[in-house]
Amino acid sequence: MRVLVIASRFPWPAYSGDRMRTSSWLAALAPHARVALVAPEGTVPVGVAPFDFYPARRSLMHGVRGGFTILTNGLPVQCLLGAPYEWDRAIAAAKHDLGDFDTTIVILARTDPWLRGSLEGGVKILDAIDSLRRNAAERGNAASIPARWFWRHEERRLALAEKDVATFYDHIVVVNDEETSDLGAHAVAIGNGVPVAPLAIDAPRRFDFGFWGRLAYFANADAAMWLIDEIWPAILDRNPSATCVIAGADAPRAIRRAAERRGIAFFSPVDDVAALARSVRVALLPIRYGSGQSNKVVEAGEAGCAIVATRPALRGLGPLAPHVRFAHDAPSFTEAALALLVPHARDTAGSALRRITSTMYSRSRVFDELARIAGVGMGVGMGAEAVTA
Repeated sequence: MRVLVIASRFPWPAYSGDRMRTSSWLAALAPHARVALVAPEGTVPVGVAPFDFYPARRSLMHGVRGGFTILTNGLPVQCLLGAPYEWDRAIAAAKHDLGDFDTTIVILARTDPWLRGSLEGGVKILDAIDSLRRNAAERGNAASIPARWFWRHEERRLALAEKDVATFYDHIVVVNDEETSDLGAHAVAIGNGVPVAPLAIDAPRRFDFGFWGRLAYFANADAAMWLIDEIWPAILDRNPSATCVIAGADAPRAIRRAAERRGIAFFSPVDDVAALARSVRVALLPIRYGSGQSNKVVEAGEAGCAIVATRPALRGLGPLAPHVRFAHDAPSFTEAALALLVPHARDTAGSALRRITSTMYSRSRVFDELARIAGVGMGVGMGAEAVTA
């Protein structure tokens, strides 16, 4: 069986949702099929399952042509991010070498306008990750008044684009089952999941509290600043000896400086998210915006952290909700956070979250689901990883 995966960004390092998703598709399929990846140029890391890589080279001409197409056809502006690449040549090269593909997987709807004409035959899958219409709506909610007009306009264009892709692809995948209704009858939800590894019992944890995520992403940046400006000072007023860490890729300088002024440990980038999460007793997730699914929730659950979060942070992760302390403002975050520093409360919540994460949100289970929808084998991930308390 031959599978073509087309990604708008090179998948490594896998610190954003679409990069993580592309690397998951490759890991799920490459051991069981002949897989070709078409993506912008990059260096494939050592140790990944083998696949054939066909770089889509950057092209100024394609970018200019794409800009004109967006203006004349009313496409969403963010489609411009996928325009300046020679997708047609890279796809043609893959077909020349490997023949026709049984299944083609396209990552992100914004890539679709530039390569749909090159997709012929076989099963076609769009992994939208999340509803871009909903993401634009959330960005509008978080934006300043001048920027809000743009995001409302973009939201309308994205709604039309998502209706269009719903008629073309055989399957559309999102990470959150609440968003399947935006993408038609062929939409299914498959979360990102998390690799599950043994957890050392009674291992020391360096930080009382922690938050992490790609800090250039607007929802994470907002959460980090809310934590720094309001929640953390309130916690320190009650517990001056408390410790906290904020970490993530692509950190804006303003967030770094604000965290350091408050005495918060700060790391950017993060080489090992699992190790970072295992150094935290209580994950604080004051997320007010965003779409899709918040990876940091399952990462915290896998690490055995207790969690204090807003309701939006748990989008698409309902089974974890009974074991999360919910908060909506700085005082309620403070009360819940300090209550979970009590060892029994923290251990009870952390153990429950780890148990559910390990059985329902393991990355190996995701691999099985991705392979199944692509029509490649069965039992790819062999179920949930071995778990220790």
